[in-house]
Amino acid sequence: MNIDNQQLAHLLARSRLRDKQAFEALYQLTGQPLFALLHALLKDKQWAADVLQEGFLKIWHGQSAYPVDYPWAWLCQCMRNLAIDALRAKARHGEIPLEESFEEKPGQSTEGGLAPSFSLERCLGQLSADKRNAIVLAYRHGLSHQEIVTHTQTPLGTVKSWIRRGLEELKLCLTQ
Repeated sequence: MNIDNQQLAHLLARSRLRDKQAFEALYQLTGQPLFALLHALLKDKQWAADVLQEGFLKIWHGQSAYPVDYPWAWLCQCMRNLAIDALRAKARHGEIPLEESFEEKPGQSTEGGLAPSFSLERCLGQLSADKRNAIVLAYRHGLSHQEIVTHTQTPLGTVKSWIRRGLEELKLCLTQ
């Protein structure tokens, strides 16, 4: 997909000024690819649509500035951050068990359908459950170390060790 950054910057600027036509054009230009990004992260169409709407409302209300040179990257990052926030919120309320989202099912990629990597899946499968879950919670679900501590009820040093040692084992496995 090729989006003209100058056009996007202009539409974002006009949208912040509450120009309805610019806002509609911005949505028409970016809505589908941003929805695809959110759907890939959240794995639920309705949830992705809700987060997309929240993101566009923030743009409409001008709640944050964007870098003029990189508006598309900024827009994608903003939507990604909203998706991570949504995942964290549901995890905090116990609505989604994050560890279970990693459990492999026949025919399912651990990468959530985004460019599956057999080597990575194989190497993740060789890790202990604690290390694998800590890495998945940190890198797939975007949880901070402190959030992993709270979620797993494990000391901070242990969580950091699981992640560091797990990443070392992954690197070794992937380079063999």
